[in-house]
Formats: sequence, C-alpha cells, structure tokens
Amino acid sequence: MGTEPNAPPTRPGTPGLDVFKIAGQSISGYLPSLKGAEQRQVRQPYTSLLELSLALYLEYHPQVRTFQRGDASPAFAESHQLCVPLGTPYRISYVYEGKTHDYLPDFVGTLCDGGLLIAEAGRESEKSQGQALAKAEAARRLAQLKGGAYWIGTDQNLSVRRHNNLLYLHARRQHFRAYDEIAAAVLAYWPAGSAHCVEEFLQLLGPTFSEVEVEATLWKMVADAAAEGRLLIDLTEVELSRRAPLLLLDKDAAPILPYPLPSTLEAPASTSIEQCDPNPDHDERPLQGDGLILGPTFDASALETAEEQTRFHRNLAAVMAVLSGQRLRHTALLHTMAPSTLSRLVHRTQELGQIACVPHGAYHRERALRPEFQELIRKLYTRRMRPTMMAVYEDVGLKRLAEELSKREGTPIQTPTYRQVQYFLSSIAQTAQVAEARSGLKHPPRERMSASSFVLSIAYPAHICQVDEHTLDQLVVAQDGTVMTRRVHGAALICVAEGSAGGAVRMPASLALLRQTSGHFS
Repeated sequence: MGTEPNAPPTRPGTPGLDVFKIAGQSISGYLPSLKGAEQRQVRQPYTSLLELSLALYLEYHPQVRTFQRGDASPAFAESHQLCVPLGTPYRISYVYEGKTHDYLPDFVGTLCDGGLLIAEAGRESEKSQGQALAKAEAARRLAQLKGGAYWIGTDQNLSVRRHNNLLYLHARRQHFRAYDEIAAAVLAYWPAGSAHCVEEFLQLLGPTFSEVEVEATLWKMVADAAAEGRLLIDLTEVELSRRAPLLLLDKDAAPILPYPLPSTLEAPASTSIEQCDPNPDHDERPLQGDGLILGPTFDASALETAEEQTRFHRNLAAVMAVLSGQRLRHTALLHTMAPSTLSRLVHRTQELGQIACVPHGAYHRERALRPEFQELIRKLYTRRMRPTMMAVYEDVGLKRLAEELSKREGTPIQTPTYRQVQYFLSSIAQTAQVAEARSGLKHPPRERMSASSFVLSIAYPAHICQVDEHTLDQLVVAQDGTVMTRRVHGAALICVAEGSAGGAVRMPASLALLRQTSGHFS
C-alpha cells in the first residue's frame, strides 16, 4: 500500500529584494531633481557617472518636462519612494536573432509638447554594435510613434566640462528665505542681455545683504535660467567662476537648446575611393592621406626596453592606418587603444613627426623648482600663521613672481604645480629652521640635559632668562634633571638705571609682579 509524499508547506512572504541595485547594477547615488511629476523635489537614482551626466542633461534641457527611471522594479520604486508616473519597468519589445526580448531604458519621460522621451546612457563602444543597435532601433520607433525623441548619451557626446558646470550650478540651486528679496535687488541692476559677473554684485550688494546669500542668489538665478534655456553662455567652453561673465535672456525669449544627442550610433557605410572619383589616376588628396608622416623619422632600436619598442611600433601602425583613411574608432579597437588617445596621437604626430609615437618621448616637464620659487615658498611656509601646503600653493605671491620672471626673461614662466610645492615642502619640513618655525612655540625647547651640564653651559647669569615688559620665560631644572613646571622659588638679580647691581634700589614694578606671581621671592 503506497503513500503519497507530503506536499511542501506553503509559507507566506515575498522574494528577497536588493534595495541597492537597479537592473543588476549597484546604485552610485541620487540626483535631486525638480522635473518629477509632482511639484516637489524628487530623487533620481543613477548607477554610473554617465547616467548622472545624462540625468543632468535632461534636468537642464528646456524641452524636457519630466523624466524618471525606466528600468527599476515596482518593489524598488516603492521602497525608495521614486516618482514614476509612466510606470516602471518601462518595457520595450524588440527582436534580435529571431528571438523576442524586452528592453528597459535608463530614463523615460515627457517632453514639453507631450511627446515621449526615451534616453539611454553608456559607452559608445558598447552602444554601437550588436544587440544594443536592435534596442536603439525599437526605442527610436516607439518614440517616433508617440511624437517624442530617443537620445543616446555616451562618453563621446556628453561634454565633461558641461557636466562639471551643471554640477556646480545644481549644488547651488536651493531655495532659501531671503532669495526673493535679494533676487529683486539683483534684477534691478541686471537687465536682460547684459554681461555681469558674481564679483560685481558682491561688491554692489555686499553692504546691504550677506555676501554668502548674495552669491547663493546669483548662482540659483543662473541655474534656473540654464534650466529654462535663458543662459547665454556655452557651458561646454566656459568654466563657471566668480569672474566669469554671465548673460541672461528675457523670460519671453525663445529658449537656447543644448547640443543635441544622437538617436543612433550606426556609422554610415564607407565609400571606396574608386566610387567617389571616376578617374583613379587623378588624386587630389593630401599626402598624409597615404599614410605618410611628415617630419623626422625615429629609430626604435634606440629605446631601452622591448616594451617601449613594442608600444612605439603599435602607436606608429595605428597612426599610419588612420592617415591612410581607415576609421579611427575601428583602428583604435584593433590596436587596443582609446579613440580619444589615438586621435590626440594622430594630431601630435602630424605636428612633431614619429617622435610623438614614442612613449613619453614628446613630453617634457620642468620638475625642478627655480631658486626664486624655492625661496618664496620657504618664506610662505615658515610664516607665524603656519599655512597649509594648499594655502602656499594658492598664494597670490607665486603668481606675481611668475609674472615678474616672465617679464624679466621674455618667456612665459608657469607657476609651480601643487605636486612640485608638495615635494619641495616635504623635503624641507624636517630641517631645523623650518621645524622650529612650524612648531608654534614662542621659544624652541632646549634638549634634555643634566643639572651639572646645564649650569656649566650658562655663559653668564642673565642668559638663563629673557625679561621684557610683557613676558618672563624661565627654565628651572632640579638637581636630578627634572624640569620644574609648577610653582617655584625664584630669585632675580635686577639692574635698574637708578642703582647698581646688589645695591639698595627701589623695587620696580616688574619685581613686584614677579613676587605676586611666584608667591615666594627672595
């Protein structure tokens, strides 16, 4: 008689949730965003620096109304309280190699005209081949059907300088109580289309308002204008600072759009030279197109190690391939190089010749500090305020000295780098003069010694202590060599103008002060 096996008991619960990952990627941080569906600040998680750069691009694009994560699970969105009006995950179906897949874009949102926005971030080498192209094609078609756009942000088209400027502005876009009052005062002196810098308003409104609040107001106004497309400066070329000229357009003016992101990374089909030119004998291309490198040649056998010779031959072969007409990105992948590195190498080879292909062969940096800079840095470092290495590096005296040397010698002299200042100060930090100046003590402490040797080392009685109208510094040592640091019995030999040493003189004020301080005086 058989018995049926017992069914496994059912236990209530849900599968585990990794609250620190999105689509298998760990969270790197959150971007506070003002472009959520709700009228409040929301958090936009990101898993890489490229995603953060793309999120900032969307945050400060005047045509983007809202955006959210498109690849987060419902449980993740609920646990992190994400604002997801379009729902999540936002699945886009596509076919690759005869099979159906689901594509989860990094960000989805809504444009100001109501169209669908789909945005993806990643490295261009990964997004321009294979299955990524099928994903992009499906997302692009869906965005077109819904009257929107599909943008791809990569390491090649997302400007690093613009990213840094947007981070600078976004960190200063917080509202505070006195903002409206100070903004009204600023607008009275800042008409639309006029160029002003932050330092001008600090000098103008500093006596009326707090300088910190004035600067915070100005940067918030600039950040809001950048988000609305009213900032008339190119953030890919200008580095924001207090002295950078800033121009704001009127609120009724048409918004200025940032550089557009592509919707596809497919390279156009290359056309052969025979198809472009029906007469192959007539070639008007420059000589460098034939793989010819102008300038002096270089003998690789002069290099010391085999590794340097191998790198030279690799660099030279990659440069010649690009100059012969091959695609730079394809050539960089074949030679295991970054496209930006190969592009820079091609330009330097055209300027300097084959020496540019030698590892560190065309670069020269003067590492030794000039004596003038050494003297000034030592003087700054041994000041009574005991400045830090960064304070010495940022001191305006170094810049003035560089300008003076440039005028004197007729050639531009660069200020020392922080690394040069750090190395030099580290090398002199243990010397007696610098250590004494940096100790912070009014008088450097004497070395430990015995009572007998201390007494014998006194050249004359008055050498024991130094007395002036403000301080009395005295070192008292017992017979066993112990330094007395508490109440002591002091004896003083005082010579005054009214009498001689050892004679009957009146007690001066300094002697009375000594008696009050020590408590016992003879």
